[in-house]
Amino acid sequence: MNQEINPKTDQIWMRGLYMLLFVLVHSVAKGVAVAVAVIQFILVLINKEANQPLCKFGQGLSTYLYDITQFLVFNTEHKPFPFDDWRNAPPREEPSELDQDMEYQDGQ
Repeated sequence: MNQEINPKTDQIWMRGLYMLLFVLVHSVAKGVAVAVAVIQFILVLINKEANQPLCKFGQGLSTYLYDITQFLVFNTEHKPFPFDDWRNAPPREEPSELDQDMEYQDGQ
């Protein structure tokens, strides 16, 4: 009996494996973010100002967590680091469809 493999089903299972990987990475990265927050708090208490390299790392880490979450909730097919470059910049704000609908209603 010849069974034909549905490529779409295979892609879903492969995405599921990536999702499992990123759930694990997300939990580790979240722990690192908490550690960065605690260290930054202590440094601000001592130095009376935030540590800029730690701020930059925190921005990159929070962007990474955002990218992982977007992948996990099916808002994108883009796989974050290590499958793409590490980003330090915050994600671009794009108006959602709801925002666009509200602007249209306000314009009436």
